[in-house]
Amino acid sequence: MRGREVSEFTCLTYCAIPYNGRGWTETCANLLMNFPSAGITPTLLLPRFTKPLPPSVNALESLPFPLSKLPWQIVSNIGLKKLNSLFRRQILMAAPETTIVYFWPGTPLALVEETRKAGILTVRQMINVFQGTAKALLDRAYSDLSLPDGCSITEHAISCEIEELGLYDYVLAPNPEVDRSLQVAGVPTARIVPSSFGWSPARFNSKPRIREESRPLRFLFVGIACVRKGIPTLLDAWKNAGVSGELVIVGSVEPAIQDRLNAATREGSVRHVAFTDDLEQFYHNSDVFVFPTFEEGGPQVTLEAGGCGLPVITTAMGAARLVQHEVNGLIVEAGRVDDLAAAIQRITNSATLRSEFSTQIRQDAELFTYDKVSRSLGATMVELLRARPFAGNKSAVSL
Repeated sequence: MRGREVSEFTCLTYCAIPYNGRGWTETCANLLMNFPSAGITPTLLLPRFTKPLPPSVNALESLPFPLSKLPWQIVSNIGLKKLNSLFRRQILMAAPETTIVYFWPGTPLALVEETRKAGILTVRQMINVFQGTAKALLDRAYSDLSLPDGCSITEHAISCEIEELGLYDYVLAPNPEVDRSLQVAGVPTARIVPSSFGWSPARFNSKPRIREESRPLRFLFVGIACVRKGIPTLLDAWKNAGVSGELVIVGSVEPAIQDRLNAATREGSVRHVAFTDDLEQFYHNSDVFVFPTFEEGGPQVTLEAGGCGLPVITTAMGAARLVQHEVNGLIVEAGRVDDLAAAIQRITNSATLRSEFSTQIRQDAELFTYDKVSRSLGATMVELLRARPFAGNKSAVSL
């Protein structure tokens, strides 16, 4: 454990995935980093970390040396068993009046139940929308494309998630569409807490964004090139728009649409780049970010693109809590090829609109840097603890 300042309140965070400085474990750590400034001490419980965590986050690893150095596939079972034991010990030592437990996906339900029995407040972080909502959206998307069903969500998984969501005192929703999906899942509105993910300016400030007048207008997509994120819609809309410019798609490709993407790249104005962590060069050398996704949680790429000054064309799912229609970008309905093509044409044909959106979204994205988002979330955790009447040996808030 790395000791840091101690606050009146404590947030124990359960994370079942090792931290390697990427993915949603990085998001988890970034969301905790400014909790101390809000008066709450974060302690992250996880199997291990292989990259440095934010210095303000206390970390407890379940895997001892030398097991912590072995490949995760070999030690995952023992790592998770030890993590659960470590978590139980922390719960036994916790003061229910001043402790909140922040659960991330992959938590055994038995641990949530034990936490509630100990009289400790529980909060669940959503990463995506409720699976029932996601399945309905994706089933339709694949059907409309006459593709085999590529959605792996089962009815059993949906039932299990409904049961799980019923165990938590509060659920954090990183965008308005997640709010709505949780209501579909039966979570009372009073238990849904609006939140947001964030972005890290330090990752994108080594080079200034300079528009090269000699090159064509460049539209950028970042993410897995798949049906879920609207790539078939984007390819059709790009072709129909007929604009003079370039579409760059950065990310791995879903096999079901590989042929479509190959055909588009052969036509010359679409370029595909394999997955890379070095996104700065793409954000800084593009003019518009386009993200026609069907289903998301809180898309960090939208925040990053906005922070780099890119006007955004996206859907309600892809807007996060940043993009506002006709203010700093354009929002279209997912799957609507003609609407997306019209948006592409409109923003291509107006340098003034691009400039206005660029200035506004860069300014708006400053509200979503991780230092601010983390401080706000820490303050929310403190508010939940202070508002809760302590009820002895059981949770005072019941779903």
